Amino acid sequence: MSRPTFLVPLVGGGFALETSILLAPLRDRANFIYLTTMFGGVPGKGSLPAGEKRDIPQCSTVTRKSSFADVRALATTFTVTAKLILRRPIDAVIGIGASHVFPMMLAGRILRKKTIFIETITRADRLSNTGWLVYHLRLADQFFVQWPELQRKYPRASLGTIL
Repeated sequence: MSRPTFLVPLVGGGFALETSILLAPLRDRANFIYLTTMFGGVPGKGSLPAGEKRDIPQCSTVTRKSSFADVRALATTFTVTAKLILRRPIDAVIGIGASHVFPMMLAGRILRKKTIFIETITRADRLSNTGWLVYHLRLADQFFVQWPELQRKYPRASLGTIL
């Protein structure tokens, strides 16, 4: 039996740490393709499982705001995700909270791939903007929150105390 292949964003900061913790138990049981921004991390380094790396543009930051950069980054992420799904045997798209996850979930849903969204552990009382969109547009086959308070507010969410 072949190992499943997961498409995962790697966008840096706390999201990279949460992603590495989430994927560590799957290290020897799955293949990974990472969509990585310039600060996203290096597959195979530290606790992050090895995998194929595809570069995507960074969204703007608090100190460098640019709507153009955001639109470009999200459109590119959608396009790269769709091309990979169409050309590779992707079993699921998995994402944690970051804005790049939205176009990945959208492409996965349109192309009928399994989509799994995990709200970041830092969201204890309300969803992130990405989480709100993914939840209300029903883009995730499985939607996990990490706090019981959020699960009570969003009944379709599963409590996933993964971290």
